Amino acid sequence: MKTSLHIKGEVIVTPSGGEPVTIYAGDLATFPAGMSCTWQITAPLRKHYQFN
Repeated sequence: MKTSLHIKGEVIVTPSGGEPVTIYAGDLATFPAGMSCTWQITAPLRKHYQFN
């Protein structure tokens, strides 16, 4: 699993076969291991990751 803290910016994450989700500055997001998705960056990002 990956955890991402979004410090700045905005992105629309669309999992393969799933619905798009918008992640904003200040959001904490988790991504399961092996997840396949596309990122559409709508504002420049700054983020921190933790890989578990």
